[in-house]
Amino acid sequence: MIDVAFTRAEVRPADVALVVDVLRASSTIVAALAAGFERVLCTADVEGARSLRGPDRVLAGERGCRRIEGFDYGNSPAALRHAPVSDLVLCTTNGTPAVLEAAEAAGEVLVASLLNLDAVVEAVPAGADVTVVCAGTDGRFALEDAYVAGRLVQRLGRDRTDAALAAVQLAGSYPGPHAALVQSADARVLRATGQAADIGFCARQSLFGVVPRVVGVKPGVAVVERRAATSHSQTPIKQQPTFA
Repeated sequence: MIDVAFTRAEVRPADVALVVDVLRASSTIVAALAAGFERVLCTADVEGARSLRGPDRVLAGERGCRRIEGFDYGNSPAALRHAPVSDLVLCTTNGTPAVLEAAEAAGEVLVASLLNLDAVVEAVPAGADVTVVCAGTDGRFALEDAYVAGRLVQRLGRDRTDAALAAVQLAGSYPGPHAALVQSADARVLRATGQAADIGFCARQSLFGVVPRVVGVKPGVAVVERRAATSHSQTPIKQQPTFA
């Protein structure tokens, strides 16, 4: 079975959760690991993110789509072209809280975007019950996340809940990713804040073969690493990592 939670408040238990915040946190996580960061530490709290700063870590995040004061990066995936240190601490309004919510509900959490669409579909274990978790925007439905959810449902080919069927219908009403993303309210905010280039970047499909996976959680922080290339039936469950 495959289900879609159109906001993180709708998250229900599942074998696998696919977290989508295409504009922009899930795209940023994918781009960060593709750029060479070893881990992304996802947190919802700005002060908590600041407390994680260290010699091998840089901070990225946004409030109101703008870079948080004192952080090294905003939430632009296009800005992450190389990894100067091993860890990226990411704090965003919608996407990182969705990762944390999904980690509480699902046995395995993968981060999905258009940028890694093919790779994440291939990584989902056969026979698993799946929930696609849309980050949404401030607790509300987000068009761009629902579009990507529909694309994932189309590709995964399981029995579908009504929400999954609705996502497929929505995705099918657009000729392509850019048409869906550019119409969204979040895209309007990006244009208004001079970040329109991120819309086109996030609309690119299967640019990276990276599958981010939550490998450990402690209060307020989910640790995401690049998923090892193992068979679906033998994917190892990693021990919870330690970090300051």
